[in-house]
Amino acid sequence: MFTQPLPLTLIPAAPEALQRMREDPYWQTRETVFQLLLRYTLIESYGKFVRRQVPYPFVTPEMARPGAASATKEHTLHNSCLLTLLDAPLPDKLRKHFRCHHGNRVNRENIADVAPDLPDLDHYRDPHKDASHTGFVSLLRMLLPLDYSLLIQNTGSTDPTGKRMELSNFHVRIERLTDNALRNLGIHLNYLERSLYEKGDSFIETLERKFFEYYNFYHNAGGRRAAAAHAAQLLFREKLPGTIFVASQQDRRLTLLTTSGKDQRTQVEQFFFIKIQDRDFDELVAFGLANGKDIKKNYLIYPDRQSALAILRVEYEHTATSQPSVPAKLREAETIREKWLRLKSESLVPLVPTETDRIDFSFAYRNRRDKTC
Repeated sequence: MFTQPLPLTLIPAAPEALQRMREDPYWQTRETVFQLLLRYTLIESYGKFVRRQVPYPFVTPEMARPGAASATKEHTLHNSCLLTLLDAPLPDKLRKHFRCHHGNRVNRENIADVAPDLPDLDHYRDPHKDASHTGFVSLLRMLLPLDYSLLIQNTGSTDPTGKRMELSNFHVRIERLTDNALRNLGIHLNYLERSLYEKGDSFIETLERKFFEYYNFYHNAGGRRAAAAHAAQLLFREKLPGTIFVASQQDRRLTLLTTSGKDQRTQVEQFFFIKIQDRDFDELVAFGLANGKDIKKNYLIYPDRQSALAILRVEYEHTATSQPSVPAKLREAETIREKWLRLKSESLVPLVPTETDRIDFSFAYRNRRDKTC
């Protein structure tokens, strides 16, 4: 169902969120990583398309709707990433899934073994691994084009004053049987009692589709997105606080999967480019003037009416059918086919770290004549 655009409103950053970013090294590191990956996966990717004079494959409103992810070709000009940020030391029980060994610890010797000609390797120093060091961003930026998966973990205390967030490993393989993931999810949500096979092959096929829908990925996602889904479920299962950052060349989005470690929920956020249409451009500029916001400088790329772009944040939330049933009793198999996600919020995100307010902006269900946005 299409809806008309809602009036523009500001979404201020919550005071508690700003405070924890000032005081907690995990949240400081999360913001640093997010800002870097937003630029690397989206802004720098768009620049590569422009330089090659290749049309950029924008996410359409239909593709932004919950559970609507579809198969597309890989766009090789788009930068990808997979990074696990863990607000705890990696538990020994998870080392069989997150393959961390001496050979893939972040140090000069190991990096040189993989890429001896890597630019800026001569500038590497071990203290750069610490997220509080001024060289941390440069080290992370150096490894991103080289690597499949990176791990940043809290190697210190759980108390904020004793935390030490460290880029500890690169080339981290995330390995897990999908059958185990499906069984754990089915039991957790009360769709299964004990065995993955107790409701037949057709049910397993549906459960696998829903496993990826849980994270708003395409139902047959592979590569980094599949690894991200497994990583997020492992953190969720062990009640570990952390964030999985993933971007692929197929979906052209930066996805954040966040586990709190306190409740059994996973926050699903996705960020992607949208074109700003003429009427929206005028409304945004007028809204900025009325609210003391420099829209062109802080929210738009190529800030003119013909080519303005913005980054949209979409947060999804899980429906009742993708949460444990209350009371906890075995569900009917048919209920699994209901929607597992719904749209929670949409907003334009600022492009400069000093600006913290987002702008409420309806996109996924907009009634537009121009479907190229």
